[in-house]
Amino acid sequence: MAKINDKILKIRNKGKERIEDDLLKYQMICTHTARRSFATNMFKRGVPTRVIMNITGHRTEKAFNSYIKISQDENAELLKEYFIKSA
Repeated sequence: MAKINDKILKIRNKGKERIEDDLLKYQMICTHTARRSFATNMFKRGVPTRVIMNITGHRTEKAFNSYIKISQDENAELLKEYFIKSA
């Protein structure tokens, strides 16, 4: 229904062996994907880090910061919005 049927090449290593799997994109979506997306989207909306960490169960900001995925451009935009609100 969501039309996420693109083929994706998933590469992983098992010991010294390289394993390549052709998967459909929707086959790669799991509960972890939802958790990571939730954390990233809430961070982008300006929800305080500590609030998100309480929901996701992260204990350290270092772990949390490596968990969310934002680009440099998105980070710059968030900083710009922060300074506009602070002015």
